[in-house]
Amino acid sequence: MSEASTKISDSIIENLALTWQMYSDAINTIPDEEWGTGEIDYLVPARQILHGIETLDFYSVMIPDVFTHGYRFNLDWQTASIDQLPSKEQLMKYLDEVKEKLENWILGIDDDLFHSPERLYPWTGSTLLGRVLYSLEHSRHHLGELNGELRRRGLPRVKWSYFKQ
Repeated sequence: MSEASTKISDSIIENLALTWQMYSDAINTIPDEEWGTGEIDYLVPARQILHGIETLDFYSVMIPDVFTHGYRFNLDWQTASIDQLPSKEQLMKYLDEVKEKLENWILGIDDDLFHSPERLYPWTGSTLLGRVLYSLEHSRHHLGELNGELRRRGLPRVKWSYFKQ
């Protein structure tokens, strides 16, 4: 961890690093034979990870009406058949793209703007900062669901990332 910053954007980027690490670990450590399988279709690892990443992509768009869910792989994460879901390599590339996009967007927001009213995504909170925090919570929620499923299968879970002191 580096020297403390007083900028909201720097704190968010610092925290996002933990989320990126957990998604990367999930993609790299889930066994290939478990990646696109599951007794509960909703909990197929590839599906959960796709949704988590796509949500971070969605909430970084300033005009939600122009975002087409499923654009990246031409599929709906909820209804796609298992054979349509992206591979580990495809999701790792998407993760890298969303990371760059989201971090660039956040770094371009000054502290005052974070406190501006949220009008585009009102269900995420009353301010732009609320939207950013909501998107982080949402993505980590799906990591939690994924971990529950991995535990149920007797597989190693995604390790919680934290700042080492």
